[in-house]
Amino acid sequence: MIRVGTVLRQFALTLLVGCGMICFGGSICFGQAAANPADPVPIPNPPQSLSSGAGGSLARSTSAPIIKHRIKDITRLSSDRTNRLSGLGLVLGLGDGGSKSADTAQALRNYYKNNEIIIEDVAKGGAALVTVSLDVPANYRPGEKLIGTVAASDESTSLYGGVLVSTILRVYPDGEGYAVASGPLTVGGFSVGGLGASVTKNHPTKAKVSVQIERKLQNESPFSSKTFDLLLLNKDRSTAVAIEEAINAVFPGASKGLDSGVVQVCFPAEFEKNKLKFVSQIERLKVLTDSRAVVVINESTGSIVIGKHVKLSTFTFGYEDLIVTVNETPIVSQPGPFSDGKTEVLERTEITATESGGDYKLMAEQPTVQDLQNLLNQLGVPPRDLIPILEQAARLGALQAELVLE
Repeated sequence: MIRVGTVLRQFALTLLVGCGMICFGGSICFGQAAANPADPVPIPNPPQSLSSGAGGSLARSTSAPIIKHRIKDITRLSSDRTNRLSGLGLVLGLGDGGSKSADTAQALRNYYKNNEIIIEDVAKGGAALVTVSLDVPANYRPGEKLIGTVAASDESTSLYGGVLVSTILRVYPDGEGYAVASGPLTVGGFSVGGLGASVTKNHPTKAKVSVQIERKLQNESPFSSKTFDLLLLNKDRSTAVAIEEAINAVFPGASKGLDSGVVQVCFPAEFEKNKLKFVSQIERLKVLTDSRAVVVINESTGSIVIGKHVKLSTFTFGYEDLIVTVNETPIVSQPGPFSDGKTEVLERTEITATESGGDYKLMAEQPTVQDLQNLLNQLGVPPRDLIPILEQAARLGALQAELVLE
């Protein structure tokens, strides 16, 4: 059975009627700029977020109090940057899961040579060329350990049971080594097979390995100057102003919002010798965050996430489902007895198409996301069918939010 999502007759027709708009396409929408004053206005509820899964219904939410967040949780110091290390390594002990390529065999010969063992005819298989990568957070010192990621870079089929030989991880493009990865791999999948079938779970050519820091990465210290910058994780001008006001309420004149993503903070004189304590006090302050009205759609999974500030103007829509069923029924044709004919297999294909739906539904203006959620659940529109409706509502101007497609 083949399901052709939300399928409608494609009419290349757009009509502008007064302040309203009628569009025909993947779904049918009749929109207007604002709700009719005569239409009933739902009682608003506190804003809530809304999400849906692929094939599930839109989740119901309940009213919740407004929550303030610590500055520590919504920002980071500009000096707290992550450094990416990477290197090429060799994994041994793979058996049949290893690579038989000439490049892997050459890497194995080089490994033996570096250990003063000369072997020209290296048996192919049992080893794999891999790429090792690691993100090092700020303030990690030599001797501390992290977990790195290992990925096969040749045609190896599985890293299960493998051991990574010591691999230097470097910062590019300067090429300086800062950490060493080595040891047994932790693989979250497997791959087994025979002559007629095989089974694979997750990604057997990707694994985790222990990495030890050997040299300190030199990041800029937040205490080396008279000011430091707080970088907002979710850039928003209103949130930046809220952070500035919260800091200045406790330490007058200590902060200044530079833009939607940066708040600059000045160290007060009384904390000149204990700047870490001042930063700690700043991070514990709580603020009310804000965000733009955004709808995020992932068409590959059929998921929709609607932010708390999203609103809709009134419009009417209709949609249909088209289900196509293809059945293959092979028929064997036998020749008559004692004849020269041959047995033939004849293919017989039966195709049926079923249309359903087609009713027009009113999407009334909703003052809050709670009201929008209740309306969508009442309409009973599946998430995958709702995606093209929201896309066309955005084109009409009836969706008062930014539409993000992933």
